[in-house]
Amino acid sequence: MDILNIARATDVTKTVHNERYDALSTDNPKLSQAGKTILITGGGTTIGNGIGRSFVRASAETVIILGRRPQVLQEGAHRLEQEAKTAGTHTKIIHRQLDITDFSAIDAFWKQLASEGISVDVFVSNAAAFPQMKPLLEAGAKHMWSQLNTNVHAPMYLLEKFHAQNTGKRKAGNPLHDRNNITHTYMHAVTTNHAAYAFNKSCGTMLFQMVAKDTPVEEMQITSMHPGLIWQQEWVKMGFKDDVGFDNIALQGNFAVWLATPNAAFLHGRFAWASWDINELSEGPIRERIEEDPYYLKMTVRGANP
Repeated sequence: MDILNIARATDVTKTVHNERYDALSTDNPKLSQAGKTILITGGGTTIGNGIGRSFVRASAETVIILGRRPQVLQEGAHRLEQEAKTAGTHTKIIHRQLDITDFSAIDAFWKQLASEGISVDVFVSNAAAFPQMKPLLEAGAKHMWSQLNTNVHAPMYLLEKFHAQNTGKRKAGNPLHDRNNITHTYMHAVTTNHAAYAFNKSCGTMLFQMVAKDTPVEEMQITSMHPGLIWQQEWVKMGFKDDVGFDNIALQGNFAVWLATPNAAFLHGRFAWASWDINELSEGPIRERIEEDPYYLKMTVRGANP
């Protein structure tokens, strides 16, 4: 429960959600993804699949999910197809087996998309490797380097491919970087054994943040998000036995859809939690601080700047 309480603690917005709400409804025309192609790494399970289902409900033209395990990927694609039937959308679902650390396979994948006349509008960088629950020196450099290859090197390579598309409209669309709030809660004693995890997540977050700094939002709108407390099998390894106290997976999916719209352009290069109220983020004191403070909701050295 200490882990849950730490992970849930936030006071950015006065209202904190754990269920989807009207402003994030995929029925809202402002969230429509009609005509767009969505690419999600790690899209066969849990968070990635939940994000995919929200894009389906928002009427995306195509949702492409990538993953290493064929059976898991097929099951995830089937869930998306069922979601399209239930929602009454005509979203095309494509699933491709792909190890994101195999860069030659990534090259072949993007070439195939181009040959099929498919350009990606939204790239959700969700796939990740989970390091051992040990302090960094116990995990060891060799193990850490392997994890960084999956959590930082591969997303960077995919981002390069995404940005290099020749869409005829603009260079690229909206990369969403799915990360965890451990990047700013790692000082809590309870997270000591998650140092390797925090290090990986922090490196990945800084990567997308720095790319955003040098990329105009009109060219490529980039946001990192904390999906919230979503139940998945990794929690079992930490001693949890059920999903009591966790967030509705549709909340983080709908939040991801909102981040892919021009309405969230003001968060370009920043880190946001799916539980934060988008109305409070979009206007008032929080929006004013975002406009005035280039370091707010970004990774930096806290206390170094006034």
